[in-house]
Amino acid sequence: MNIKLSKPVVRLLTAPSLYSGLKLASLSLWLKIKLVTTPKRLLFAGILTCLALSAGLSTSFFWPRTVHFSYSQSNCFANPILMPNLVAKKQGSTFAATPSKNIAIAGYPIYSRTTCIAPTQAPAENFTDNIAFSPINIGFLKKSIHVSAGTLPAVNYSQAMAVPLATKDPITFPLDSTDKFFEYQLLANGQKALCSKKNKTLVCDTSKLSLEQSASYVITMERLFNGKSHATVFEQTATTVGAVQIVSSSIAAGQTVYDAPSQMTLTLNKEIKTFSDVELHLTSGQVRQKIPTTANAEGATITVRFSEPLARSSSFELTVKTVAAPDGGHLPAPVSLGFTTSGGPKVKGVSVGSYKVAVNSNIVVTFDSNISIAQALGQFIKIEVGGSAIAAEVSVNGNRATINPSSDLPKCTNFTVRVLDGLQNEAGIAGGSAWSYKSRSMCQTAFTIGTSVQNRSITAYRFGSGGSYVVFVGGTHGDEKSSTHTLNSFVDYLESHGDQIPANRTVVVIPNLNPDGYAKSQRVNANNVDLNRNFPANSWKQSVTMPGGTYNANGGGSAPLSEPESRSLANYILSVNPQLVLTYHAAAGVVIPNDSGDSVALAKTYDSKSNLNYASNSQTGTIFNYDTTGAFEDWLHDKYSIPALLIELWTKSSNEFTKNQNAMWHMATLP
Repeated sequence: MNIKLSKPVVRLLTAPSLYSGLKLASLSLWLKIKLVTTPKRLLFAGILTCLALSAGLSTSFFWPRTVHFSYSQSNCFANPILMPNLVAKKQGSTFAATPSKNIAIAGYPIYSRTTCIAPTQAPAENFTDNIAFSPINIGFLKKSIHVSAGTLPAVNYSQAMAVPLATKDPITFPLDSTDKFFEYQLLANGQKALCSKKNKTLVCDTSKLSLEQSASYVITMERLFNGKSHATVFEQTATTVGAVQIVSSSIAAGQTVYDAPSQMTLTLNKEIKTFSDVELHLTSGQVRQKIPTTANAEGATITVRFSEPLARSSSFELTVKTVAAPDGGHLPAPVSLGFTTSGGPKVKGVSVGSYKVAVNSNIVVTFDSNISIAQALGQFIKIEVGGSAIAAEVSVNGNRATINPSSDLPKCTNFTVRVLDGLQNEAGIAGGSAWSYKSRSMCQTAFTIGTSVQNRSITAYRFGSGGSYVVFVGGTHGDEKSSTHTLNSFVDYLESHGDQIPANRTVVVIPNLNPDGYAKSQRVNANNVDLNRNFPANSWKQSVTMPGGTYNANGGGSAPLSEPESRSLANYILSVNPQLVLTYHAAAGVVIPNDSGDSVALAKTYDSKSNLNYASNSQTGTIFNYDTTGAFEDWLHDKYSIPALLIELWTKSSNEFTKNQNAMWHMATLP
């Protein structure tokens, strides 16, 4: 008799592991039903079939199993189980076996086809473990699973770490096999970067490490299990790639552009892979106006082309946000390069000062850019006297214009060097060139009144052209150098104020009457004569007592005016018949009149305008403890009644002009 079992019955009977009480109870209930409805022979055959299937599947469940654990795939094997939740699982030290949930009724699992092995903690290299399954926690009914872990996945890092690391681009490390169980991270600079896995490759985002370019770091890779560090894969010192830098620019930072460029080029230290946001702005105060440009890169050069001519006399800023090189190097920060455009040529300097310009001097004006020669230069570059241009030839050499007046400038005359707007540079740029400079031609006339014993010139400086003379004399005694220093400074002062000297006045300054004594820092001249004892005053005598008590038998000279220096001064004084003479000596700190004319009043005025003290002529003997016979001031009084002031400075070496300036200028400009 053929017995045909329904499909649900076959699936139930063929289901593995009919060892559970629930399974047997279900089968018993089914048989009782069938005893009522099925012939006994047929029922008996079904029972035998069920028992046979149950016995076979039970034997399969309890048979020991060895699993070679793989890190690259799921570790599941066929292990059919009815009612998997009733299986007591004994977890190994490192691995656990879990039935997979394939079929469930009302959310309750009734059948599992496979069992999967997974680590509960990180396996050691070549680790083995044992797991036991037991139905309904019956100890002698169990299945033994032996797990062999083998070798851990290996990271091939040598090649990646042998070259400088990019600080922004990900770094990749090959794995020798896919790894489904471990995670990996890089550590450096106190930061961490978790790596992602793509098949047999680790991809690590080095930007998370905040590495600087052109630097050295210790790089560590860790293997993680369940988010915790398990082991160090490697620890190695590595360098980072060098930064991308702009090494030159056709328009440099801070440069003033004098021509009219249509583009600018930036040269970098590396070939360019990508760049972004190259922009040019015109800047004016707080206003920024974007200038249309196009930019392209070739090799290590970025060319920025201007879509319109650049405005003149304006400020610009070129910015480059990013540049990346093939090796992963990049700009450490956006680059900002500022520059300006010029207007027309602007004056940078002139060859003359504000006074003391030689009357026959050429004047050179220097500009900030080369001057175009294709223009009428004389229309733009001029010398004016009294508001009118004087005849002059103007020539140009590069950025220098030379003005050559056709005739000498008038003496001690104010003039103006002027540049008019419209002057063009070599690029034809004009605008904003207007400039003027006021100066004055030389006021002094240098001449010699004679020579010394050793044929040195005795130089005098004359200012003004009036008939009333005031004469200043210094350096009568060669070791009283303060008098020469002071009068030399007075010469410079008179030059700078030459146009203020009264029309009726001529001022003459003789800074060094005794150049031979000055050269040797000695009081007397080269003939051992004290020049201030050699004048034909009523008191002249040949032998004198010198300062310090030294006796000099020929100190007054062999005769009055025996010396060329004193003769030269005497002759000159008599030739001009001065209104006042001032002689400078050192170092008593007094001003003494010679009692001629208004010398007393003038001496007191000098006292009030300087740091010196007034002393009368009668006090001379008490001030000086040596002979003062044959003095120059006494000769002026005795023979010609010419007022004179003897000025005794405080030191023999210092320049005391500042302390005497007001007094000296007052005497020079007397009514």
